[in-house]
Amino acid sequence: LRHIFHRGTHQYPGLHRRLDVRPETSLWVAGDDWTSPREPALRLRARSSPLNIQRLADRRPETINAMLDRRRETGRADDLPASAWTIDEISGPNITDKETVLSFARMAGNAYVTDPHTGEWEDVGGGFNYTEDFGWETDGLRGHIFADTKNSTVVLGIKGTSPAVFDGSETTTNDKINDNLFFGCCCGQGGNYLWRQVCDCMTSTYTCNSTCLVQSLKEKNRYYYAVQDLYHNVTALYPDADVWIAGHSLGGATGSLLGLTYGLPVLTFEAPGEAMPAARLGLPTPPDYHLGRHQDRPHTGGYHFGHTADPMYMGLCNTATSVCTLAGYAMQSVCHTGSQCTYDTVGDLGWRVGAGTHRIWQVIHDVIERYDELPECKPDVNCTDCYNWKFFESNGSDVTTTLSSSTSSTRTRTETCKTPGWWGCLDESTTTGSTSISTSTTIITTTTCETTPGWFGCK
Repeated sequence: LRHIFHRGTHQYPGLHRRLDVRPETSLWVAGDDWTSPREPALRLRARSSPLNIQRLADRRPETINAMLDRRRETGRADDLPASAWTIDEISGPNITDKETVLSFARMAGNAYVTDPHTGEWEDVGGGFNYTEDFGWETDGLRGHIFADTKNSTVVLGIKGTSPAVFDGSETTTNDKINDNLFFGCCCGQGGNYLWRQVCDCMTSTYTCNSTCLVQSLKEKNRYYYAVQDLYHNVTALYPDADVWIAGHSLGGATGSLLGLTYGLPVLTFEAPGEAMPAARLGLPTPPDYHLGRHQDRPHTGGYHFGHTADPMYMGLCNTATSVCTLAGYAMQSVCHTGSQCTYDTVGDLGWRVGAGTHRIWQVIHDVIERYDELPECKPDVNCTDCYNWKFFESNGSDVTTTLSSSTSSTRTRTETCKTPGWWGCLDESTTTGSTSISTSTTIITTTTCETTPGWFGCK
């Protein structure tokens, strides 16, 4: 471990600090839940292997930022020609080597602690002084920078430091806005009443105005832009090194978006599906693929490790009793980009699906170390997010009006659950009983897509 970067997001958006870890520094590791005793940090080993990765030929920060700005302004991802893309053979982590995968899991999940007075945090640009504010360390993303002895390979381990729904704690309103825009089908609408609704784009049941949705994405996603800052600092310190990414949970999803942007190898652990956020950010796809269908791309360099008992990784953290729903999050995304490497802990070990299996410390000790063999990594090219939703493009000048009159209807329903589960009833339901439902009528002018409807308009 060479450096620790801390990038603020919501409470301290201007904060960016660096702590250098010197050879004489006493370094300890604490579990991700901070309840296990701390242990001395061990040297980590990782093996490399050749990797073909398809990425943009021009990956300069100013080029990437201009592309993302156009996406927010126009609502459409850039349709780039084949000449803008290249397939490079680079050195990447060996995903068939168990010791390498374990090292990446530890880099993604460990909380590193230094002894007091062995190093001081330095501000990286901006000149902000938060010395007297003890809250800054709980806001934002933390990047652990690992390097080999020759500084030829650097690993950026991304860890979210703010309390997150994945840790079962409260989160800020801004977290819900970001997450429900990127991981929800229609900004938290059309689902559980506990989900925080962060836009008004649903026009009828399971129908979402994609033009309205894009306009709701005008504000920059703070986690995504924070992780770009971390990456730029790494490349400034190590301009000639190969950069690899590791991340757990939301840190893994954020790291994967960074990898898709700059064409970097990524290993994530228990990360939620990030194909939908990639599409909504407007990250471009090669000309042979539909815009926004990043899950169909074979050479992204991304590998997502997880197990079948984790509802976040499996896209199941959206039922009425799930920890995500209870915290107000609409975590409806399912599809991962790149390849999924999934341990069948439900079938092999008899585990029940539950949020408690999501923690990286348990994943390391009870899953990766327990299995003799690593799972097969394969793409899920047939995956579709929000398959029961219809997305349409309006003409940009529509006016949405809610009429004062309303109609009501009566629907009967009762559920008899023969197979109760942790995340709800596992069998089909039958109907009797009565419920009154109030509906309103909305008038909106739209254009019709006669060919191939897409996330953000007609293809």
